[in-house]
Amino acid sequence: MADQEQNAQTNQSLPVARKLNGLKLKDVLKFLSSLLLPLVLGVFTLVISIQQQDAARQQRDLEIRLSSAERYESQQQRDLERTLDAQRYQNQLFDTYIQEMGKLLEKSNGSLTSNEVTATLARVKTLNIFRQLDAQRNVHIIRFLYEAKQLTDTPENRSLDLSTAKLLDIDFRDTAVDGKQLDQLSLAGIFLSNATFIDIKMSNISFSRTKFDTANFSLAKINDANFSSAEFYNTSFASTSFSNTIFTKATFNNVNFLSKNIYSVNFENSTLAHVDFSFSVLYNADFSSASLSNVSFLFSVLYNPDFSSATLSNVNFSQAVLFNGKFSSLIIINVKFSSTILNDVDFSFAKLHKPDFSEAQLTKVNFASIILILATFEYAMVSNANFQQSSCVASIFDYGMLSYCNFWHSNLKDAAFQRATLNQVNFSRANLYKTTFIGANMIKSELNNTLSIQDAILTNGIRGHDENLISNGQADCNISHISGWTVSNGNITSVISNSSNSNCQFTLHSLSTGATMYHRVN
Repeated sequence: MADQEQNAQTNQSLPVARKLNGLKLKDVLKFLSSLLLPLVLGVFTLVISIQQQDAARQQRDLEIRLSSAERYESQQQRDLERTLDAQRYQNQLFDTYIQEMGKLLEKSNGSLTSNEVTATLARVKTLNIFRQLDAQRNVHIIRFLYEAKQLTDTPENRSLDLSTAKLLDIDFRDTAVDGKQLDQLSLAGIFLSNATFIDIKMSNISFSRTKFDTANFSLAKINDANFSSAEFYNTSFASTSFSNTIFTKATFNNVNFLSKNIYSVNFENSTLAHVDFSFSVLYNADFSSASLSNVSFLFSVLYNPDFSSATLSNVNFSQAVLFNGKFSSLIIINVKFSSTILNDVDFSFAKLHKPDFSEAQLTKVNFASIILILATFEYAMVSNANFQQSSCVASIFDYGMLSYCNFWHSNLKDAAFQRATLNQVNFSRANLYKTTFIGANMIKSELNNTLSIQDAILTNGIRGHDENLISNGQADCNISHISGWTVSNGNITSVISNSSNSNCQFTLHSLSTGATMYHRVN
């Protein structure tokens, strides 16, 4: 009975629960729908707003681009108009100049330098027009004057003076005949920047006192030219041919002379710094009294070069070949002649500080009366060389081969000939104090008649000693030596040397009066 009542209650509660559940779901759906609609409307509104903003931004960007394009086009048009105006103005200036100079030429019978007034007027007009015209028109000005023979310097008609003119970016091929030939042109004392002379044949030209800053003469042919007192900076003469060219008192800095044909070029009294002559061939080049620093002659060939009285610092002649060269009375500091071939070269009366002749081949080289300081001749081959009366202090001849060399009256103090080969070398009256001959291949008699071999290390490692010549080699202080000498003035006596009991030396009676004496040595 109880179970039946319980089942009845359960069956009655099911519809009630379903009703409650139905009400809750309906309420939830209503609640969700009430939230969803505003949310959708909000999202839609946001999307529309973003799209409108993007469209507005794109419109603004388009308007900006169109405006920029219009401004750019307008600016281009204005620039073009200004350029055309400038060209018309420059053309007008050019035409006016040509007309005025033409009238001057007519009045002066074809010579602007015939009288001082005309020459001054022509100079002022030309310098003024150079400052106003561009490079292309300035080239035409030069060509006009050149073809009118106003830039040709002859005894009959001197060139128009254009000194102090400053010309930029001038291509002289535009002034040359057929772009190749330029003869009898005189432009002395001007300033040229970024000038071009490539592959031009030039003869009888004058650029004396002219300053070149960044110039290119590559492949040019220069004959009978005058560049005296000119200045060259960042200039290339690569593969340029020279003949009878004057560079006296010129200045070179960072210049390239790599050329196979340099004939009779005069660099006398010039200043050359950071100049490259590598692989060049020079004939009769004159560098006398010039100053060279950081200059390279690497692998070059020099016939009859003249460096007399010049100053060379950090100059490289390595692997070069020199024939009949003059290096007399010059000053050399840190110059390399390593692996160089020198034939008939004269260094007499020169002063060489730390020269390097290692592995060089020297034939008939004259070092007479030279001052060699810390010179190196290691592995060098020296034949028929003259070192008479030279100073070779601390010079190194180790492993060298010396034959028929003359060191007569030379000073070889502290020099080294270790393992050198010496054949017919004359050391007569030479000072070999502390000179090293260890392992040298030589004849002992070659050291006969030297002035001194004191403390020299001989071939066998024995230290050398000088003979006492106080009385023909007699070192006995117990006998009188004064009788073998003639004393002109003063008083002399012989005493035992402080350094050796078996040696004698002369001493003065009075240091204040001194003495003079002489003696014949057999």
